[in-house]
Amino acid sequence: MSRSPTSAVDAYDDVAPIKRFPWLTQRHLVFFVIGWLVLFSLGSVLVSNPFASEPSASADINYWHVMYLHGLLVGMVGLLALLTCGVLQLRSMHTRMWIVGGVLFMTVLTAVGGIFDRQIPGAEIPMWVQIFGFFALDEICIVLLLGMLSEWRSGAPNARTLPYVSAFLAAGSMFVAAVMGHLAGWILEFGNFPSIIGSYAAAVGDKVDDFEANLVGSHSHDMVVAVMALSVSIAAVQFGYHQLGGRARAVARLGLGMVGFGVIAMTVMYVVMAFTSWGPPNLFTSAGGANGIAGDDIVTGVFVMLGGLLALGAVVLGDPRVRGMAGGPLRLATLWSWVLLFATVVIAGYSIELDEVYFGAGDPKAAGAANDAVFTWLHQDLGLFLMPAMVLVMLAVARFVLPRYQGAIAWATIAGTTVTFLGGMIFVFVNPALHGPGYDISAIGLLVVGLSLLATMWYGAFHEAGGLPALGSAQQQRTAGGGAGRR
Repeated sequence: MSRSPTSAVDAYDDVAPIKRFPWLTQRHLVFFVIGWLVLFSLGSVLVSNPFASEPSASADINYWHVMYLHGLLVGMVGLLALLTCGVLQLRSMHTRMWIVGGVLFMTVLTAVGGIFDRQIPGAEIPMWVQIFGFFALDEICIVLLLGMLSEWRSGAPNARTLPYVSAFLAAGSMFVAAVMGHLAGWILEFGNFPSIIGSYAAAVGDKVDDFEANLVGSHSHDMVVAVMALSVSIAAVQFGYHQLGGRARAVARLGLGMVGFGVIAMTVMYVVMAFTSWGPPNLFTSAGGANGIAGDDIVTGVFVMLGGLLALGAVVLGDPRVRGMAGGPLRLATLWSWVLLFATVVIAGYSIELDEVYFGAGDPKAAGAANDAVFTWLHQDLGLFLMPAMVLVMLAVARFVLPRYQGAIAWATIAGTTVTFLGGMIFVFVNPALHGPGYDISAIGLLVVGLSLLATMWYGAFHEAGGLPALGSAQQQRTAGGGAGRR
């Protein structure tokens, strides 16, 4: 079960930062979190059939479903923080100690609280259990930012690169999103207390309920896209950004530059949307303004998601020297998950926004209201949650699963996500019947994805570990000819 590290930096993943708990290494915790998320996902089927969880885009939010889902998504953020420490080579054991402890604390408390946090007010004990888990999320974001700043100040070559900067910006945006979520939760529980909340809302032209809704919307949109931005930044490093040359490097730099700019722009935009009555204008409008793409969707879709696609595409396909390195199927599976993410959220999403006369934007009388309801579920659970999660799982496989098992996991992931996506598109654009072909095909795809996750657990947690270090670690940069100082 012991691991033979391929570089001095990677050895940190097998060192327990909390000496009292020698088994609590980052590698062990990575697979604990993945397993926890798999079990929690299975449990979500008992809470709500995911294929029918959103009756319409305008339906009232089901509080319990949202809080249960937080138990899943917060664990995903914990997995991301653990992988970020390894891929970006955050060497401080204090940073790793606080992140490891925070991830364990956060994942368990938020999930357990989410099972019972069914209503507000009225479920105070499970609510506060979740809140303590959310405080651990704040701690993780802060420690991650401080750890990255420490590497920058130390002059580490890896910290002087574009993916490192975009990752730092994304982590900061995640913290901002978390703070907005705390304020929204306070208003949900206590309403206009203290009264300054209502006074402020009135000053900006809103009611207290509108202020809370603005905070919830900004929190959720900012957090999920910031997680994407951090994920694609570390994926670029893991799979060969520092080995790129020529046009491939230029395209990757363009993509990561777009991601960094998109993170800054969306964070400012969502903060303004949360604390004022301003909303971004719709672009490309038609039918008297009924059709059109929301301005924030343009920023997140074009800059963060398309920028991430350019960066990953350049890393995976752009340079033959990198394509020939070990771990090719994993790089392809990571890129493919991002392609499907982009196709689901941006291409399909924009096409629906440009035809809201048909889809209705939540209007139950619209001709395509049933299709729109399916897409409300699909773009969230698949495009914003599942596909980014598979990017993180592929990173975990690359770092901790023996190469001889990686190919099978990668190809199963490609097959499962592809079938799920095709079924989803049939579900949305061809036949929205609840138990029609789209439903069945999507379910088959999700089962295959589930098998790939089980294989990840089996070969990662119960077999000898020994994955690939990040292509760009200090040792590999020296081997490749001194590329460590390149941006």
